[in-house]
Amino acid sequence: MDNLHFPKEVILGALSEGILAVLFPIVLLIIWKLKTKAKLVPFWVGLLVFPVFALLLEGGCAFVITLIDKKTLGLLSEPLPLYIFSAAMAGIFEETGRLVGMKTLMRKYKDKCDAVTYGIGHGGIESILLIGGAAALTLFIALFTNAGMLELFTANYNDELKETFLTSVRTMTENHFSTYMLGFFERISAVILHVSLSVIVFTGVRIKGKLWHFPLAIFLHFAADCTVILPHVLGTPLWLFELIFFVISVALAVVTAIYYRSLPQVLGDEPAPVA
Repeated sequence: MDNLHFPKEVILGALSEGILAVLFPIVLLIIWKLKTKAKLVPFWVGLLVFPVFALLLEGGCAFVITLIDKKTLGLLSEPLPLYIFSAAMAGIFEETGRLVGMKTLMRKYKDKCDAVTYGIGHGGIESILLIGGAAALTLFIALFTNAGMLELFTANYNDELKETFLTSVRTMTENHFSTYMLGFFERISAVILHVSLSVIVFTGVRIKGKLWHFPLAIFLHFAADCTVILPHVLGTPLWLFELIFFVISVALAVVTAIYYRSLPQVLGDEPAPVA
């Protein structure tokens, strides 16, 4: 345990990633607000929906499924089924959360700008909680490790659990600054994706006859998340996965932006241009 040490490169990378992950959605919201004068309630709805549906409900459902079905638990011990299952769960629960939030808490909001504002909130809180939280945990462990107090974490661990924890810490000490910057780059792609999906679901909710946009959003979310199979199953370089995920997110954003511009400013039950 004494030979574990976090180099300055790792500490600076985690700190930079955490700060950027928190600031990015805030800056994006400010720019969008100044540009469009958009209302902020949709942002807060998106900020609420993600932790409720993606963390609590999705996490709870996955736990119950694996708890009551031993075959599923055994199947998910393999990387490929695990990541396909995770992508499917994310698509179903997050898009359902979007649908519920827009139908209930946002039922009075019909300006197409509200869809983008919601997307910034949904993707932004994901960035803050997942990436900002992970960066904070890394810095916390680094502080204790470099101070020689790592044993405080493992005092009550058995030998197997202790070794697992120390292996994880050792892996963290071997990261590079670029690893954390790639993590932030992924959040940019994710927020772009969330904004596009929010526009798709919003039009499905607000425009009569377009409810099929909801299952479309589930499929697109699932397909985009399946790219995680590349580094974790196929062994492709992490930077290539991030690049492919970014290209997919931007491509969807371009198509969605074209459709968005064709929409009336305020959406109702009137027919809209063909999606």
